[in-house]
Amino acid sequence: MPVTRPDASMSIAAPADVVATTTPSWRSLALLGALFLVVLGVLYSTVLRDLVGQWWDDDNYSHGFLVPFFTGYLIWQRRAELRALPIRSSAVGWPVLVAGVAMLVLGDVGAENFLLRSSLIVILAGLVLVHLGTPVFRAVAFPLAFLFFAVPLPAILFYKVAFPLQGLAAQNSAWALDMLGVPVLLDGNVIHLSRLSLGVVEACSGIRSLISLLALAVAWAYLTLPSALAMAVLIAAAIPITIVANAARIVITGLIGQSFGMEYAQGFFHTFSGWVIFVFAFVCLLGVHALIRMVGAAWHRRGA
Repeated sequence: MPVTRPDASMSIAAPADVVATTTPSWRSLALLGALFLVVLGVLYSTVLRDLVGQWWDDDNYSHGFLVPFFTGYLIWQRRAELRALPIRSSAVGWPVLVAGVAMLVLGDVGAENFLLRSSLIVILAGLVLVHLGTPVFRAVAFPLAFLFFAVPLPAILFYKVAFPLQGLAAQNSAWALDMLGVPVLLDGNVIHLSRLSLGVVEACSGIRSLISLLALAVAWAYLTLPSALAMAVLIAAAIPITIVANAARIVITGLIGQSFGMEYAQGFFHTFSGWVIFVFAFVCLLGVHALIRMVGAAWHRRGA
């Protein structure tokens, strides 16, 4: 009995139990993402309104207006990499999503603004994991985490940091004035000079500059430094730089008040000096960044 071989041009039908799968396009995912953003916008409308209001009213968090734009810039910068990544739903996202919803409920019931506001970031992370998978989440993890800089700290944590900084600022300023030959008496957080007294209040603790400079250092380190160690060094340097810069501001205020009168050290000068000292701190951060790059380049040449 002759055996006929199938022609090469003939197609062989796939078994009925094989199902073709297709990866969703980025356009459909963008539409889905836009829908989720609208839903979250409605759900968090009051929370976001109060958050923006605090950015506007509280100078400690005025940098919050820039944080979402920087996050958006980072994600846009990685758009080519994101398009090339595989899209695979991850079950890990469901516990994260549930945790975000739990934070929202607990924050609402307990009137805890930090939980309410940060729950949005956790929910966004869960949605990325559930719908896009872990490769995409890894690519956007830092931009999402950076959003926490826009969320004001809980009051108990804020004052836990502000009070030690306040005392440290008073002690450092009194020491510097004494080294400059200015008679000084430190009474708690009050610096007594011969012609005036300076009270180092919470606003003078330097926490405002510390939060802003830390956010700047984290963003800058991520964009420009190649290793985690170099990034950690730059970020850690922001703390002593802020402490020194804040003490310098108090010392300059004391010297001007002692020499010309307190009226010259208040008002416009006090506000202007805050900006000048922040620029000084930024220049110091530039110097540390340049030093890190120099040491890294020298180490690389030595290793080569």
